[in-house]
Amino acid sequence: MATSRLPLDIKELLTTFIDSVGQLEVLLVFFNHQNRAWNAFGVSQELRSHETIVRQQIEKLAASGFLKQDSEENFSYAPTEDLATKVEGLSKFYREMPVAVIAFIYEKPTDKLKGFADAFKIKKD
Repeated sequence: MATSRLPLDIKELLTTFIDSVGQLEVLLVFFNHQNRAWNAFGVSQELRSHETIVRQQIEKLAASGFLKQDSEENFSYAPTEDLATKVEGLSKFYREMPVAVIAFIYEKPTDKLKGFADAFKIKKD
């Protein structure tokens, strides 16, 4: 299965912080344009998505420590060093194996604690 090829740190990041492919795409806009402040309208235009949904995703990412609010409407990429390293790895893996990442997001348990614990299970292939 393609999702079994995902590194543990990427599984942990996805399980803990990413609820949807849309949220991942919003995070990657900020990651790919780290020197730019974005508002929900700008990200929605970049992704051709609905502004209200993008705004909700931005708020979740800011609450999780990936983004900082620069002004009332603008946010920029500002994770901790540990999160930044994990997002960089996720971005690279997503470019190389997007189906594996998307499949993991859709297959992961909704219970984040269970999903994190399951990431440590040793499975026979």
